[in-house]
Amino acid sequence: MKKLFSSFASKEKSDQVFKIAFAFLIFLGFLFRFRHYLAGRSLWLDEAMLALDVLHLSFGELTQQPLPYQQGAPIGFLFFTKAITLLLGDSEYAFRLYSFLASSASLFLMAFLAKRYLNKVGALFSLALFAINLNLIYYSAETKQYMGDVAATLLLLFLLDRELGKEFSRRRFFTLSFVSITILWFSHASLFVVASVGLILSLNYAFQKNKEAFFFSLGNLFLSGMSALSLYYFHLRPLSASNFLRSFWEEAFVPIPPSLQWFELFWKGILRNPLALNASLLFFILFLVGGVFLSQRKWQFSLALFLTLFFAFVAGVLQKYPLAERMLLFSTPIFFLLFGAGLDAFSSLIKPKKISLSIVFLLAAYLLYAPFSESFAKFKEPLYREHIRPSMAYLKENLREDDLIYVYYYAEPAFLFYLPKYHLEGVNYIVGFNHQKNPALYLEDIENLHLEGRVWFLFSHIQEVSSINERDFIVEFLNQIAKEDREYRIPDTSVSLYLYNFP
Repeated sequence: MKKLFSSFASKEKSDQVFKIAFAFLIFLGFLFRFRHYLAGRSLWLDEAMLALDVLHLSFGELTQQPLPYQQGAPIGFLFFTKAITLLLGDSEYAFRLYSFLASSASLFLMAFLAKRYLNKVGALFSLALFAINLNLIYYSAETKQYMGDVAATLLLLFLLDRELGKEFSRRRFFTLSFVSITILWFSHASLFVVASVGLILSLNYAFQKNKEAFFFSLGNLFLSGMSALSLYYFHLRPLSASNFLRSFWEEAFVPIPPSLQWFELFWKGILRNPLALNASLLFFILFLVGGVFLSQRKWQFSLALFLTLFFAFVAGVLQKYPLAERMLLFSTPIFFLLFGAGLDAFSSLIKPKKISLSIVFLLAAYLLYAPFSESFAKFKEPLYREHIRPSMAYLKENLREDDLIYVYYYAEPAFLFYLPKYHLEGVNYIVGFNHQKNPALYLEDIENLHLEGRVWFLFSHIQEVSSINERDFIVEFLNQIAKEDREYRIPDTSVSLYLYNFP
């Protein structure tokens, strides 16, 4: 331990130690993500719904949203996924390739920004938080657009840094404008970053009294705004009008007026998901101190980070953007950069340097221990969630010609996605109705089916409403009216398969 602190304190060795540690964190982050990607878990409910839409709709039909399964996603993401499945087939790996590529690119962009704006201690801390974050690892292998949101945030901040660090260049600025205009169609959340980056550049060039650059930055804001308006009119407007989506995210909007208690719960919610962290007070202090520290080093970059968060908050107040969980994944690099800056600030305040390094190292180790433990546990045993493939294989092996399959309503999308993969297209099946508000209707539906002979019951993504587990509720009723022949379950997943003999 002493040797490590000496190495950091020694100018000759500190750069070498830093480079090795930095490279190791990038490698570790990639390893965690690659392991999760290679796990090849079955598509779960949301993924399966989106996958069915991508497979069955044309490129043109994918622009009409909400999609048939009440899914909404950026058009660029959908087009990329559609093209990849046409080229590489409809495997889980193909559907998740977009997220994996975006996640891998994000690691390098995060490393660049952390190294660019933070001291060694803060840069390592920020990158470590980013590399081992459980949610970022999980969404690196998910058929969803959220890792694209993270990559978009980092790419725009990277382009902002290029403009702030060099003399104005038309060619470079055209690149920024092109990215700002097009990236909105790949990431809805990038709108907040595009707006903040555009405003910061306009302010920066106004203060510099660089008329050419200022007018170019205004042109960039105008074109980005036109792109955003087009996106809203053709894409986001029908999505925001969806009663299903509004109802689903209703509690994620900002109440008017927000109370102090709401802000406290909101912060704890962000820390839990998407940041996957504990110690809310410590991280809140790092967040505030980090903002001050970073603004003293590069006010333009610091202000861009806070403006992005502010614009997202305003959208939440206007009931246009839900501020919860995966919808806030785009903000993770912003928070982690600020946390790193906060650690840098504490490091600079404590003297002498060796004592400072000791305290900061222990604090960082304390804050990183829980997230690393969780991510390492999932590295050893990846989360399979709704792994339906083994149950489909079991059905394939044991299904008889006259058997009937009853599919729980939330199991339908994954069941339909995997039917052709197991050559079960011609099987007899029925899909149950959704009776969450009145579970007794499940039993009534089953009675009205007048079932005879062998019937399989497939469950996945089980709902619990008013302390009633719908699978257990239905199975308990089945045990009264039929004889259970067998049960097939995959441990640590919500998928279960039952065979009943009806008289």
